[in-house]
Amino acid sequence: MDDLRKIRELYGEPEEGPGVRNRVRARIEAGGGRRRPRWTPMLASLAVAAVAAVAFAVPRLMTAHPAEDKVSVLRAAAGVAEVLPPTKGAYWHVKRLINDSEVRELWVARDGRAWTTTRSGTTTVSAPTKEPFTMDGHPMTIAEIEALPGDPVALRAHVNGILRDVPERERGGVVADALSGLLWSKPAPPDVRAAAYRALAELPDVRYLGRSTFAYDVRGVKRELVIDPRDSQVVKAITGVATEVVLEAEWTDEKQ
Repeated sequence: MDDLRKIRELYGEPEEGPGVRNRVRARIEAGGGRRRPRWTPMLASLAVAAVAAVAFAVPRLMTAHPAEDKVSVLRAAAGVAEVLPPTKGAYWHVKRLINDSEVRELWVARDGRAWTTTRSGTTTVSAPTKEPFTMDGHPMTIAEIEALPGDPVALRAHVNGILRDVPERERGGVVADALSGLLWSKPAPPDVRAAAYRALAELPDVRYLGRSTFAYDVRGVKRELVIDPRDSQVVKAITGVATEVVLEAEWTDEKQ
């Protein structure tokens, strides 16, 4: 139960009730933003246990509603996402814990420079990367991501246009994956993230597994996302045998 207590200390006590947007607006007025809590080295070792605890704690937010299903949960997350203020910074930074053994970080400057850092045990490797953002292999710039439509129908049509060469039998899962990437791995602004959530809610290829967890298949490989409905952020992504705990996904002025 210590892990559950630590999760509550990190994220606060789960709240219930339908007034999600009002609570988020109140948090914003008090100075909140998109930043996830900072993870110190001491807490990093708790990351996997923490996500396991979130898997049990987060449902308390959503299961209070008898009508809980894919559409209602994703639309609720969209309502949270769209009222969060856009964050600013010199670098887009994503930090992930992979299979409880390796920490990977991505840093992308607004001028396009990008590099990755991988830490495993006592070994740290840094290297530049040329295409930090892609959509099924199609490179994207920060400017292109920020200019994506904030309307779910228009966003889905735009994504379908980028993925027009994907065979029809694969299209649903690939589109779901492209939209999911806008929720955390790419620097999408609040209205685009909200549109992505609403577009995902309408995709038949997206399945709701309960406990704020969604799944879809990409070319035969199952992918799952666990979200935190309180701030609309992705807390865990699972692809095949790889489990990624999302430690940070934010704009920052701090450089590696």
